[in-house]
Amino acid sequence: MNLTKGEKTRGRILRSAMSLINTRGYTNTSINDIIDASGVQKGNLYFHFSSKDDLCLALIEEAKKEHLAYLKSSIKSETPLDKIDDLLKAVLVRHRKMNFVGGCIFGNIALEMTDINPRFSAIIKDVFHQWEQLLAVFLQEARDCGDLNHELDPLSLARFIVASLEGGIMMAKVNKSEDHIVNCMDMIRRMLRI
Repeated sequence: MNLTKGEKTRGRILRSAMSLINTRGYTNTSINDIIDASGVQKGNLYFHFSSKDDLCLALIEEAKKEHLAYLKSSIKSETPLDKIDDLLKAVLVRHRKMNFVGGCIFGNIALEMTDINPRFSAIIKDVFHQWEQLLAVFLQEARDCGDLNHELDPLSLARFIVASLEGGIMMAKVNKSEDHIVNCMDMIRRMLRI
């Protein structure tokens, strides 16, 4: 697919903003920081995004698409519980590649912006909802075939897994070590008997 010059510029702005906002935070990242990092002119940035909020909202939407596509593409196994294990491995691989710097952009922005701007809250809710739904489908399949305790609610368990992973990602970021996220995933695997 050939991108237009404008699409390339927009993508460069989004990538630069994502890196900065994920490591510095929304409040501590200025439009000038994004202009400097992306190498675009201020007019080009404002041609694509009317404000810093609009830029960040577009960034979250783009990150959401990439995150969900990445998770879905990581599923290679046949059985429901093994599919969940594929997802766990994918999360760890992604954060290893980032050297545990930045953490989860969705968690970071949720902590910083969802009480300030409901537009941020809506997108972040959707990211976590779709992630939970993906897991819940596999958990329901595992329950239906007898691989998971029938008393466990798949959606509640999926929410628990996402919340645990988000906590593990945050602790890995704080400690610059995979130990916390690996321990979290080990506990999820034990609980699910993977």
